[in-house]
Amino acid sequence: MTTTAPNTTARTTSRPSESAPRGGFWRRFAALVAGETRILVRNKTALFTAVALPLFMAVAFSGLAMGREQLGLVLTLVVIGSALMFVLYYTMVSSLVARREQLVLKRLYAGEPTPLEILLAPAVPLWGLFVVQAGLGIAGALVLGTPIAHPWALALALIGGAAAWTALAIWSATWTRTLESAQLTTMPLIIVSMLLSGFSLPLDIMPALVQRVAHWLPMTPVIDLINLAFLGTGIDGTVLTGRALLTGTIDMLIPLVLWTVAALNLGLRGFRWDARG
Repeated sequence: MTTTAPNTTARTTSRPSESAPRGGFWRRFAALVAGETRILVRNKTALFTAVALPLFMAVAFSGLAMGREQLGLVLTLVVIGSALMFVLYYTMVSSLVARREQLVLKRLYAGEPTPLEILLAPAVPLWGLFVVQAGLGIAGALVLGTPIAHPWALALALIGGAAAWTALAIWSATWTRTLESAQLTTMPLIIVSMLLSGFSLPLDIMPALVQRVAHWLPMTPVIDLINLAFLGTGIDGTVLTGRALLTGTIDMLIPLVLWTVAALNLGLRGFRWDARG
Protein backbone atom coordinates (compact mmCIF):
# COMPACT_ATOMS: atom_id res chain seq x y z
CA MET A 1 0.00 0.00 0.00
CA THR A 2 1.44 3.32 -0.97
CA THR A 3 0.84 6.71 0.58
CA THR A 4 1.15 10.16 -0.91
CA ALA A 5 3.86 12.30 0.62
CA PRO A 6 2.64 15.60 2.03
CA ASN A 7 3.36 18.70 0.01
CA THR A 8 6.14 20.52 1.83
CA THR A 9 6.78 23.23 -0.70
CA ALA A 10 6.54 26.86 0.36
CA ARG A 11 3.16 28.55 0.19
CA THR A 12 2.44 30.92 -2.63
CA THR A 13 1.12 34.40 -2.16
CA SER A 14 -2.49 33.36 -2.70
CA ARG A 15 -4.73 34.47 0.13
CA PRO A 16 -6.24 31.92 2.55
CA SER A 17 -9.75 30.75 1.80
CA GLU A 18 -12.41 33.02 3.21
CA SER A 19 -14.00 29.97 4.85
CA ALA A 20 -10.79 28.98 6.59
CA PRO A 21 -10.59 29.79 10.30
CA ARG A 22 -8.53 32.87 11.11
CA GLY A 23 -6.86 33.91 14.31
CA GLY A 24 -7.97 36.91 16.33
CA PHE A 25 -7.10 40.35 15.01
CA TRP A 26 -5.38 41.52 18.17
CA ARG A 27 -3.25 38.36 18.44
CA ARG A 28 -2.09 38.64 14.85
CA PHE A 29 -1.53 42.37 14.91
CA ALA A 30 0.31 42.30 18.26
CA ALA A 31 2.68 39.66 16.90
CA LEU A 32 3.39 41.76 13.81
CA VAL A 33 3.96 44.91 15.88
CA ALA A 34 6.29 43.09 18.28
CA GLY A 35 8.38 41.87 15.36
CA GLU A 36 8.54 45.32 13.76
CA THR A 37 9.52 46.89 17.08
CA ARG A 38 12.40 44.42 17.54
CA ILE A 39 13.63 45.13 14.01
CA LEU A 40 13.52 48.90 14.58
CA VAL A 41 15.38 48.66 17.90
CA ARG A 42 18.09 46.49 16.32
CA ASN A 43 18.60 48.96 13.47
CA LYS A 44 20.73 51.45 15.39
CA THR A 45 21.18 53.82 12.46
CA ALA A 46 17.46 54.10 11.72
CA LEU A 47 16.63 54.42 15.41
CA PHE A 48 19.23 57.13 16.01
CA THR A 49 18.04 59.08 12.96
CA ALA A 50 14.40 58.80 14.02
CA VAL A 51 15.16 59.97 17.55
CA ALA A 52 17.76 62.66 16.88
CA LEU A 53 16.64 64.32 13.64
CA PRO A 54 13.48 66.08 14.93
CA LEU A 55 15.39 67.40 17.94
CA PHE A 56 18.22 68.61 15.70
CA MET A 57 15.70 70.33 13.42
CA ALA A 58 14.09 72.02 16.41
CA VAL A 59 17.42 73.47 17.50
CA ALA A 60 18.26 74.52 13.93
CA PHE A 61 14.96 76.39 13.49
CA SER A 62 14.85 77.90 16.98
CA GLY A 63 16.47 81.07 15.63
CA LEU A 64 13.20 81.89 13.82
CA ALA A 65 11.47 82.61 17.12
CA MET A 66 11.04 86.15 18.37
CA GLY A 67 10.91 85.97 22.13
CA ARG A 68 10.65 83.25 24.76
CA GLU A 69 6.95 82.42 24.30
CA GLN A 70 7.18 82.20 20.52
CA LEU A 71 10.19 79.91 20.91
CA GLY A 72 7.92 77.35 22.57
CA LEU A 73 5.54 77.46 19.60
CA VAL A 74 8.38 77.15 17.07
CA LEU A 75 9.95 74.21 18.93
CA THR A 76 6.64 72.35 19.10
CA LEU A 77 5.82 73.07 15.47
CA VAL A 78 9.24 71.96 14.18
CA VAL A 79 9.44 68.84 16.36
CA ILE A 80 5.98 67.62 15.32
CA GLY A 81 6.48 68.48 11.64
CA SER A 82 9.94 66.88 11.51
CA ALA A 83 8.73 63.76 13.30
CA LEU A 84 5.88 63.34 10.82
CA MET A 85 8.11 63.74 7.77
CA PHE A 86 11.25 61.93 8.84
CA VAL A 87 10.34 59.58 11.70
CA LEU A 88 6.96 58.42 10.45
CA TYR A 89 6.87 58.99 6.69
CA TYR A 90 10.44 58.36 5.53
CA THR A 91 11.24 55.60 8.02
CA MET A 92 8.00 53.76 7.27
CA VAL A 93 8.53 53.93 3.51
CA SER A 94 12.04 52.53 4.01
CA SER A 95 10.75 49.78 6.29
CA LEU A 96 8.00 48.66 3.91
CA VAL A 97 10.32 48.64 0.90
CA ALA A 98 13.04 46.75 2.77
CA ARG A 99 10.56 44.11 4.00
CA ARG A 100 9.14 43.75 0.49
CA GLU A 101 12.58 43.32 -1.10
CA GLN A 102 13.44 40.67 1.53
CA LEU A 103 10.14 38.88 0.66
CA VAL A 104 8.98 39.24 4.26
CA LEU A 105 5.74 40.93 3.23
CA LYS A 106 5.11 38.26 0.58
CA ARG A 107 5.34 35.50 3.18
CA LEU A 108 3.06 37.38 5.57
CA TYR A 109 0.58 38.01 2.76
CA ALA A 110 0.29 34.26 2.21
CA GLY A 111 -0.66 33.75 5.85
CA GLU A 112 -3.42 34.90 8.17
CA PRO A 113 -2.77 38.68 8.47
CA THR A 114 -4.79 40.98 6.24
CA PRO A 115 -3.00 43.45 3.94
CA LEU A 116 -3.99 46.36 6.18
CA GLU A 117 -2.53 44.63 9.25
CA ILE A 118 0.72 43.89 7.43
CA LEU A 119 1.14 47.44 6.15
CA LEU A 120 0.17 49.18 9.40
CA ALA A 121 2.32 47.08 11.74
CA PRO A 122 5.58 48.97 10.95
CA ALA A 123 3.81 52.23 11.81
CA VAL A 124 2.97 51.34 15.41
CA PRO A 125 6.48 51.65 16.94
CA LEU A 126 6.98 54.80 14.87
CA TRP A 127 3.72 56.19 16.27
CA GLY A 128 5.18 55.60 19.72
CA LEU A 129 8.35 57.53 18.85
CA PHE A 130 6.25 60.30 17.32
CA VAL A 131 4.13 60.70 20.45
CA VAL A 132 7.21 60.79 22.70
CA GLN A 133 8.93 63.43 20.57
CA ALA A 134 5.78 65.51 20.25
CA GLY A 135 5.41 65.29 24.02
CA LEU A 136 8.95 66.58 24.46
CA GLY A 137 8.23 69.52 22.17
CA ILE A 138 5.01 70.39 24.00
CA ALA A 139 6.70 70.01 27.38
CA GLY A 140 9.47 72.34 26.22
CA ALA A 141 6.88 74.93 25.23
CA LEU A 142 5.24 74.72 28.65
CA VAL A 143 8.60 75.09 30.39
CA LEU A 144 9.26 78.21 28.30
CA GLY A 145 5.93 79.62 29.46
CA THR A 146 4.13 79.45 26.12
CA PRO A 147 0.36 79.44 26.78
CA ILE A 148 -1.85 76.86 25.05
CA ALA A 149 -5.27 78.24 24.15
CA HIS A 150 -6.83 74.99 22.88
CA PRO A 151 -5.03 71.80 24.01
CA TRP A 152 -7.54 69.63 22.11
CA ALA A 153 -6.30 71.14 18.83
CA LEU A 154 -2.86 69.69 19.59
CA ALA A 155 -4.44 66.25 19.95
CA LEU A 156 -6.18 66.70 16.60
CA ALA A 157 -2.87 67.75 14.99
CA LEU A 158 -1.13 64.62 16.30
CA ILE A 159 -3.89 62.18 15.37
CA GLY A 160 -4.73 63.74 12.01
CA GLY A 161 -1.08 64.18 11.04
CA ALA A 162 -0.14 60.63 12.02
CA ALA A 163 -3.06 59.18 10.06
CA ALA A 164 -2.37 61.20 6.90
CA TRP A 165 1.38 60.64 6.83
CA THR A 166 1.05 56.93 7.60
CA ALA A 167 -1.32 56.56 4.64
CA LEU A 168 1.08 58.58 2.47
CA ALA A 169 3.94 56.27 3.47
CA ILE A 170 1.96 53.20 2.35
CA TRP A 171 1.12 54.89 -0.94
CA SER A 172 4.70 56.06 -1.53
CA ALA A 173 6.00 52.54 -0.94
CA THR A 174 3.93 51.31 -3.89
CA TRP A 175 6.19 53.11 -6.41
CA THR A 176 9.48 52.99 -4.46
CA ARG A 177 11.40 50.17 -6.09
CA THR A 178 14.40 49.82 -3.78
CA LEU A 179 15.54 50.92 -0.35
CA GLU A 180 18.15 53.21 -1.92
CA SER A 181 15.52 54.99 -4.02
CA ALA A 182 13.36 55.77 -0.95
CA GLN A 183 15.36 58.95 -0.41
CA LEU A 184 14.41 60.14 -3.90
CA THR A 185 10.74 59.15 -3.90
CA THR A 186 10.04 60.75 -0.51
CA MET A 187 12.05 63.92 -1.14
CA PRO A 188 9.51 65.87 -3.27
CA LEU A 189 6.70 65.67 -0.71
CA ILE A 190 9.06 66.50 2.15
CA ILE A 191 10.53 69.54 0.38
CA VAL A 192 7.12 70.85 -0.70
CA SER A 193 5.78 70.36 2.82
CA MET A 194 8.71 72.22 4.37
CA LEU A 195 8.40 75.18 1.98
CA LEU A 196 4.62 75.54 1.68
CA SER A 197 3.27 74.75 5.14
CA GLY A 198 4.62 77.55 7.31
CA PHE A 199 7.19 75.08 8.64
CA SER A 200 10.24 77.03 7.46
CA LEU A 201 8.78 80.07 5.67
CA PRO A 202 5.76 82.20 6.63
CA LEU A 203 2.85 81.44 4.32
CA ASP A 204 1.75 85.07 4.26
CA ILE A 205 4.76 85.99 2.08
CA MET A 206 3.41 83.69 -0.65
CA PRO A 207 0.96 84.75 -3.37
CA ALA A 208 -2.71 84.30 -2.47
CA LEU A 209 -3.19 81.40 -4.89
CA VAL A 210 -0.19 79.56 -3.47
CA GLN A 211 -1.56 80.04 0.05
CA ARG A 212 -4.93 78.56 -0.92
CA VAL A 213 -3.29 75.54 -2.52
CA ALA A 214 -0.89 75.13 0.40
CA HIS A 215 -3.71 74.69 2.91
CA TRP A 216 -4.76 71.53 1.04
CA LEU A 217 -1.31 69.92 1.36
CA PRO A 218 -0.86 67.19 4.02
CA MET A 219 1.45 69.19 6.32
CA THR A 220 -0.15 72.64 6.32
CA PRO A 221 -3.32 71.61 8.21
CA VAL A 222 -1.12 70.14 10.95
CA ILE A 223 0.72 73.46 11.28
CA ASP A 224 -2.63 75.29 11.22
CA LEU A 225 -3.93 73.13 14.08
CA ILE A 226 -0.78 73.77 16.12
CA ASN A 227 -1.18 77.51 15.59
CA LEU A 228 -4.83 77.18 16.62
CA ALA A 229 -3.77 75.31 19.75
CA PHE A 230 -1.24 77.89 20.87
CA LEU A 231 -2.53 81.16 19.38
CA GLY A 232 -6.23 80.44 18.90
CA THR A 233 -5.98 81.65 15.29
CA GLY A 234 -7.51 80.27 12.12
CA ILE A 235 -6.13 79.84 8.62
CA ASP A 236 -6.28 83.58 7.92
CA GLY A 237 -4.59 84.48 11.21
CA THR A 238 -7.69 85.84 12.98
CA VAL A 239 -8.60 84.67 16.47
CA LEU A 240 -11.44 82.12 16.35
CA THR A 241 -14.26 81.97 18.87
CA GLY A 242 -17.71 80.41 19.06
CA ARG A 243 -19.10 78.98 15.83
CA ALA A 244 -16.11 80.27 13.84
CA LEU A 245 -13.87 78.09 16.02
CA LEU A 246 -15.85 74.97 15.09
CA THR A 247 -16.00 75.70 11.37
CA GLY A 248 -12.35 76.74 11.29
CA THR A 249 -11.29 73.49 12.94
CA ILE A 250 -13.35 71.44 10.49
CA ASP A 251 -11.73 73.29 7.58
CA MET A 252 -8.32 72.25 8.91
CA LEU A 253 -9.33 68.62 9.38
CA ILE A 254 -10.95 68.08 5.97
CA PRO A 255 -7.65 68.01 4.00
CA LEU A 256 -6.13 65.53 6.49
CA VAL A 257 -9.14 63.24 6.21
CA LEU A 258 -9.08 63.40 2.41
CA TRP A 259 -5.34 62.67 2.24
CA THR A 260 -5.72 59.76 4.66
CA VAL A 261 -8.62 58.13 2.82
CA ALA A 262 -7.23 58.70 -0.68
CA ALA A 263 -3.63 57.66 0.06
CA LEU A 264 -4.66 54.58 2.05
CA ASN A 265 -7.07 53.45 -0.65
CA LEU A 266 -4.49 53.94 -3.41
CA GLY A 267 -1.81 52.26 -1.33
CA LEU A 268 -3.88 49.17 -0.58
CA ARG A 269 -5.06 48.88 -4.19
CA GLY A 270 -1.66 49.38 -5.78
CA PHE A 271 0.75 47.73 -3.35
CA ARG A 272 2.90 45.03 -4.95
CA TRP A 273 4.02 42.22 -2.66
CA ASP A 274 6.81 40.82 -4.83
CA ALA A 275 10.33 42.23 -4.78
CA ARG A 276 10.79 44.98 -7.34
CA GLY A 277 14.53 45.62 -7.10
